[in-house]
Formats: sequence, C-alpha cells, structure tokens
Amino acid sequence: MISANPPQDTSTWTTLGDSPEVMAVVGVNLSLALFGFLVAFYVTRWRRQLAQLTDCVLKTERQSRHLLPLVQRWLIQRQQSTQQSRDRLQQLEQRLQLLQQALPLMLWLLRRRGRISPTVDKSPH
Repeated sequence: MISANPPQDTSTWTTLGDSPEVMAVVGVNLSLALFGFLVAFYVTRWRRQLAQLTDCVLKTERQSRHLLPLVQRWLIQRQQSTQQSRDRLQQLEQRLQLLQQALPLMLWLLRRRGRISPTVDKSPH
C-alpha cells in the first residue's frame, strides 16, 4: 500500500527553530504582537487624558453656570451706569452751550451798566 502523503526530507534541519520560514513567521507574529501592545498602551493613555480633559471641561461648565447670572447682572448695572453718565454729560453740555450763548449778553449788560470796564477781554468763541 502506498501512502497518500509522501515522506518529507527533514534531514536539512533538525528542529522547527532551524527553519527560516518558521523563524520569519515567528518574527512577524512577534512584531505584530508588540505593535498591538504599543497601540493598546497609547490608546489607554489617550483615553485617560481625554477623561481628565472631560472632567476639567465639565467643572468649568458648572462654574460658568454659576457665574453667568452674576456677570449678566454686573454688565446690566454697568450699562445703566454708563447710560446715566451719558445722560448727565448731555445735560451738562446743554447747560454749557446755554452759558456760552448767554455770556456775551451778560458781558454786554455789565459793560452797559458800568460794572466792568469795556477793555475786558472777550471770551474766545
């Protein structure tokens, strides 16, 4: 009877470690395994860093939710104060304009009545 599998000649190498093909496959497998471990290490590290960043962002959001109403009130008060200052400045400018218009008339009247000498310097316009 003839065997279906012919006998292989293994006289050139004694163990699997001596085979260059086996060594190449083992080397590729080890390289892939090391690469996989390296990727897993970095992914784990990035996950931790992202978790820390998420915690920081959430804390900042919580704090800002408490601060925003206070800042809004403060801004409204500053706007009101600024508007009041503008209104007051406008009133003072109107009064100044009236005084500037009335000053020549008052000087003319004072000169006419003799209370001031006619040589008083006129105010610049």
